[in-house]
Amino acid sequence: MRRLIVLAALALGACGGGGGDQGRPPAPPDVASNFAQPLDARGNVPQWGLRIRGQQLTLDRPNQPDLVVTAPGAEITAHTASWTAKLPDGRAMQVKLYASPCSDGSSDLRFPFAAEVQLPDTAPLSGCAGAPAGKR
Repeated sequence: MRRLIVLAALALGACGGGGGDQGRPPAPPDVASNFAQPLDARGNVPQWGLRIRGQQLTLDRPNQPDLVVTAPGAEITAHTASWTAKLPDGRAMQVKLYASPCSDGSSDLRFPFAAEVQLPDTAPLSGCAGAPAGKR
């Protein structure tokens, strides 16, 4: 009978039946909630920048006026957020951020998201994204 009690106690201990959270790593952060904040994205080849402030997206590129559009909200999954905004000509611009560490290749800065901007009739703009520079 003692053997059964000892075996039952060992089995419960192996299943985590009484140890609490000791020794366990903390739960990963809710990645989706990280997309619900002001975000900035940028790329180097070609050079571009994007500001995401709620539903307003502002794309800036050298020698071109800023492109300011409104997206009705992001479609968020566990590791991706995407915004689709109508351009003045009726076509669409799509922005995607991926929860994947990113380096811009020209500095030692690391960003929590990879970014992609797709405009009609152009190759996608690729880069990195994260909190605005003053909030990193």
